[in-house]
Amino acid sequence: MFQGILLVICGALAIVFPLIATIAVEQVFAALLLIVGGYALAAALGSKGPGAVHRLVATLWAILTLVTGLLLLFKIGAGVLTLTILLAAYFAAQGIVTILGAFKFTGTGAFWMMLLSGIVSLVLAYMIFSGFPGSAAWLLGLLFGINLIFTGAFFIAMSSALKNQGA
Repeated sequence: MFQGILLVICGALAIVFPLIATIAVEQVFAALLLIVGGYALAAALGSKGPGAVHRLVATLWAILTLVTGLLLLFKIGAGVLTLTILLAAYFAAQGIVTILGAFKFTGTGAFWMMLLSGIVSLVLAYMIFSGFPGSAAWLLGLLFGINLIFTGAFFIAMSSALKNQGA
């Protein structure tokens, strides 16, 4: 229950202060890339794997991951812009794929929900692109805040349900 309440509060703060939340999301992503890249580099250099080509590819991927993490860490504005573009592109691709996939379910109840989901994804992509670059300053933080609120609400509901069941 406490975790759910905390998530809802943090989500509300992220919505009220979307720029701060956007920067926090970007910096956490940078840190994750640095952790993954560091581990991948250590694994690649210490690998006794199938051959030199495998080690070279693994090492290059690790270095790319580390460089990307460093760029996001130190070039915050560019990182936020890049992540916003990637999110819009993801929504656009997801919308197209979902709409195309919906036609496999023509005549079922799933068709209209899939079609609507695809259209919503395309509309979100359009909204992000049409407001870009201004939308980059607040978008990631707002979406993160919304996600935290819904996740927190789920935790609260789950906690209440378990309490009512005597678990």
